[in-house]
Amino acid sequence: MSQRRSAYPYDYSRVEAVVADYLPVWRSLHFDAVVAIARGGLAPGLMASVGLSLPLHALLYSRPDRKVSWYTANTPRRPSRLLLVEDIAGRGTTLSDSLAFLRGQGHEVQVFALAYDADSRIKPDFGQEIQTDMRAWFPWEQTSITAAFERTENQPDQPEHEYASWAIDLDGVLLMDLPEHLYAQALHDTLAQRDLLTPSDTLPELDLTDITIITGRPEQDRERTQAWLSRHGFHGPLVMRNESLYSAEQTATHKAQAILARCHTHFLESDAAQALEIANQTRVARVIWWNGRQALLVHAGAVQDLRLV
Repeated sequence: MSQRRSAYPYDYSRVEAVVADYLPVWRSLHFDAVVAIARGGLAPGLMASVGLSLPLHALLYSRPDRKVSWYTANTPRRPSRLLLVEDIAGRGTTLSDSLAFLRGQGHEVQVFALAYDADSRIKPDFGQEIQTDMRAWFPWEQTSITAAFERTENQPDQPEHEYASWAIDLDGVLLMDLPEHLYAQALHDTLAQRDLLTPSDTLPELDLTDITIITGRPEQDRERTQAWLSRHGFHGPLVMRNESLYSAEQTATHKAQAILARCHTHFLESDAAQALEIANQTRVARVIWWNGRQALLVHAGAVQDLRLV
C-alpha cells in the first residue's frame, strides 16, 4: 500500500467557495450545459449549474468495464460546449474515459475538478491543485479517506460506514478530567493522583480496546500514560502533544492535525470548546462532544462577517 497521505477536507462551504471563484470565467466561456460525473461530481455540478443558470446532466461510470453511459434521461444537444465536473482528478480512468465519451459524441468539453495533484492522470482546465502528500476528502465520501477503505481499492464489499476510523480524547472520556488549577498548584502530586484513577463509570459505547487515543497530554508523559492505559486494558495507538509544535493552548489544533494526518473520520472530545475548534479545523470529520453521559454531534464553521450570517 502507498504511504499514508493526510486528509485535505472539502466541506460544502469550501466546495461552494471553489465553485464560486470560477463562475465569472465560466460565464465568459458561454457553456451550453454542465455535465457531472455521478456521484462525486453531482454536488459541485449542481452548484455550477445553478450559478451559471444552465441545464445539469450526469454521466454514470462503471469501473469494472470502464463503461460510460448517461445517468440522466435528458442529454445535451449535439454539438454543445460542456463543462464536465468531477470531485477529484485522480490516478484512475473515470475522468479520462468520461471526457473521451463526450468528445466522441461531438461535444466541446472543458474539465473542472475540485482537486487534483501532480500524479493525476488528467490535469483539469479548472480546479485546485493539492500537494501529493495530501488526499482530498469530501463529505459525500466520508469514509473513503480511511486506510481500511483504501485497502478495498475502491471496491468495498461492506456498507461504507463499516470503514469508519474512530479516535477519542483521553481525559474526560476514559477517566475523570482533574481541574486545571490542581496541576498549577502541585504538578507532581496531581499527576500521581491521576495515575491512581480508575476508568470512568460511564464509557462511550464503542470498542475501546484498540481505539486510537489522541490526547493533549505532553509527550513527556507518555510512559506513565501508557502504563495507565495498559493497566486498564486500552491498547490502541497513543498520539500525544509535541510541546515543540503545540502549546497547551493549541491542544485543539494538535488534535485536529492528528485527526487529518491519521485520516480518522470520527473523534470523541470531552471539552466542548475544543470540540468546536476541532470541528472547525477538520471540516469533514464527525466530531462528537462527550459530556460524560451523552454524545452530541458538533458542527462548526468560521464566520467572516457577522452581518452576513
